[in-house]
Amino acid sequence: MRGGSLNNLLTFSGMPLDRASAQRKSATWLEQQKYHETTNFIPIWRGRFFIYEDQLFTFNTLAVHKNKPLLKLLQPGAVQLVFLGLSQKEDNAACFVVDLSDLSETAVINLLQANSNTILTLPDFRVALSLLTSEQSAILSYAKSIIHWHQHSRYCGYCGAKTQYHDGGHMRQCTDDNCSKQSFPRTDAVVIMLVEYQPEVGPPLCLLANHNGSPENLVSTLAGFVDPGEALEEAVKREVFEESGVQVTDVEYLASQPWPFPSSLMVGFFAKATSVDIVIDPAEIAAANWYSAEQIKCFKNWGEEGDEIQIPRNESIACYLIDCWLAKQKD
Repeated sequence: MRGGSLNNLLTFSGMPLDRASAQRKSATWLEQQKYHETTNFIPIWRGRFFIYEDQLFTFNTLAVHKNKPLLKLLQPGAVQLVFLGLSQKEDNAACFVVDLSDLSETAVINLLQANSNTILTLPDFRVALSLLTSEQSAILSYAKSIIHWHQHSRYCGYCGAKTQYHDGGHMRQCTDDNCSKQSFPRTDAVVIMLVEYQPEVGPPLCLLANHNGSPENLVSTLAGFVDPGEALEEAVKREVFEESGVQVTDVEYLASQPWPFPSSLMVGFFAKATSVDIVIDPAEIAAANWYSAEQIKCFKNWGEEGDEIQIPRNESIACYLIDCWLAKQKD
């Protein structure tokens, strides 16, 4: 049954690294960090991270010097190597993510397992979350998003020439001297909102929907991308009306969450409905209904066995919004 204590730290939040935005502009400083004995490297392969013995697999500079193939990865241009930051808990040890996506899965595993007895696996990122600490989840979210941006920014959006990465991987620049446009990692803003309706008689209700492409028994809050030139509060009102036909007011910000699928920022809100009739947009929504707190408390988490109604996983801000609403009903 839902309605337990709330975790105020959303999954993928609570970044433990100092991003060192000033230092990473120095190529000399970055080279020093790459070969410092305390530096850690996180390999990534096509959006997935390596696990051994139910732990995140990383390697440090000492391991690199024992494994010559790994040492070659640190050479300029060998692979995409992005500086993530300095660990504030490990004496400012540098942390890099190493993108090995251009290699085959077998070649990558053989490379990383060389000179060790570890057996590596490559689970889906969401599956791996249960094995990670909250701090590791935040770092890997950051790593996954920035590597995705690099993979889709290899060519200039202005002239089509190849781009080259700078500032430790936090900027790419067109290699055509007549263009030289710079581009930076992007984050897509998404509003996600729990809509409440207070009938004249009876308890408050909240609006949950089954989205197209989701399992039939999965319901969640409404959400949508922010349009250019649109305030977040305006986006909430527009998205709710477009998807459900419900008018809302009193839009109240609650929390935000980085969401690395692939690189969004989920901005969570509560809103009050001024109308109750639902008219869904069939292009987005399969069904939508009003639910009471007593009904939602009996819903299961997505992925559990059975045909009962389910809501998104605990790591999602959608689940957090629902649980916050349930907590409010106890007050």
